[in-house]
Amino acid sequence: MMIQPIRLTASLGLLWALASQRLERLSDRLGLGPLAIRAFLPRALNRTVKQELTALEAMVRRELFLVAMDTPLPRWTPRGAGPAQPQPEGAQDRHSAPRADPPLFPVPAFRLTEPPAREAAPASAPRASSSPKTPGEPRLIAPEIPAAVLFNRFAALREALAAPEAQVARLRRKLARIRADKSQPMPLADLPPKACIGPDVWPVLRELHWTLHDAALSWLPILDSS
Repeated sequence: MMIQPIRLTASLGLLWALASQRLERLSDRLGLGPLAIRAFLPRALNRTVKQELTALEAMVRRELFLVAMDTPLPRWTPRGAGPAQPQPEGAQDRHSAPRADPPLFPVPAFRLTEPPAREAAPASAPRASSSPKTPGEPRLIAPEIPAAVLFNRFAALREALAAPEAQVARLRRKLARIRADKSQPMPLADLPPKACIGPDVWPVLRELHWTLHDAALSWLPILDSS
């Protein structure tokens, strides 16, 4: 007997608003303005922003997953696997027309599935160094580091929060493929990221992340079923 999955329908709108509010608060804290761009960030601030983005991405990813799974997924058909369909009149002209140029400044796409966990390096492995350090020489640490990757994630998350319907449509197509192709990895990790449940996370917020994560995990048996 399959256990009924957890539904948080009445709360998802509030959680979505919370994620949007926290992202804008982060933008105000960094003084980003409407563009949300900084070429460099101090190391400590970079680490703080990365943790906050990781937590918000995990929250948004699980909310989108719950919405996408709440209705039957579409049938996934591999490209070229279906029978050839007759072309309507004028279709050849449309297909032969030149494609529209990609946008000059595309917004990065929000990652809909959980990134794979990184394997820890063996403890005995020596750390590579580009230049040998002279004994007694002080270690120089750059006060600021490039933040382009971080702000690409920031832009992708902001875009996702502004257009949830488009993200759900993208995710439903991806989930349909995962359900049909069992070699595809599951969309969610077994545990939320440390940025969501670490000891320095506010207890109420930590409990919220766990509730959202447990609700999302309760749908995985349905996704994994044939």
